[in-house]
Amino acid sequence: MRRLTESTHQPDALTATADLRIGGQKLQLKLVVPADEVPPESLLPTLHELSNRVVEGVEEKVRKNGLQVSCRKGCGACCRQPVPISPAEARLLAGIIQNMPDAAQAIIRARFDDAVRRLDESGLRDRATHYHRLSNDEVQAMVYEYFQLGIPCPFLEDESCSIYPFRPLVCREYLVISPAEHCATLAEDQIQRLQFPVSVAAAFAGMEGVAEPGENIYLPLILALEWSEANAGKVERRPGPNWVQAFFQDLSGARIPDPVIPGRAVGLDGEPPGDEPAVRSENR
Repeated sequence: MRRLTESTHQPDALTATADLRIGGQKLQLKLVVPADEVPPESLLPTLHELSNRVVEGVEEKVRKNGLQVSCRKGCGACCRQPVPISPAEARLLAGIIQNMPDAAQAIIRARFDDAVRRLDESGLRDRATHYHRLSNDEVQAMVYEYFQLGIPCPFLEDESCSIYPFRPLVCREYLVISPAEHCATLAEDQIQRLQFPVSVAAAFAGMEGVAEPGENIYLPLILALEWSEANAGKVERRPGPNWVQAFFQDLSGARIPDPVIPGRAVGLDGEPPGDEPAVRSENR
């Protein structure tokens, strides 16, 4: 990834170009990030675009093999799973709700309250919020039990996402090429999901140090409001370029050059940069 340079259009922002190779696909992504200290959700518009472009590349490959994604508007079966989101995405969703008109906000909040009540009554909350403690088989069992509760995502309207442009990263990566009717019963042995060379959702969720070592970095979407209210004011902030650096290091597994911020020299954690060699952000 090229170093960040001062923007001529936004004095308080920096721009950079990220040259990426992901699963054989070459991508060039233009980044505009705040120079000041910001929460990680400030990166989400750019990461939404990156995720969309990775998905488009994979979709193009499967089409060449005579297959196609069967997910369509009005097919909301997957919106009844315990959608795992990052803390930053929880804050973003809470902010979206906060900016809704009062009547719409009341409806969405009531749906969240009902979903949380049903989760608590089911006895699944502990497993759904701490599935890092579970084996793979136990995770699958938990997801199936949750799905049987039929709890819809609070943003689901007429079996479609009402906040589609702002939907979580993991939702963008959950696409199937098997018949849609199998999703309605969560018949895992009959569901064929698209496989991606990298997970933008996982790389982003791993950046924010809100969890204790070994703790889960995700939470079910239906707990977004509850979590955001309980953790108000506990937001990690870094200069925008440092979040970009942290993300691409997680995504690529390679050392990314320390960002160049006019008037400052800071490394990944806000400390002066070290002498590590600079490499491009590429997954080969």
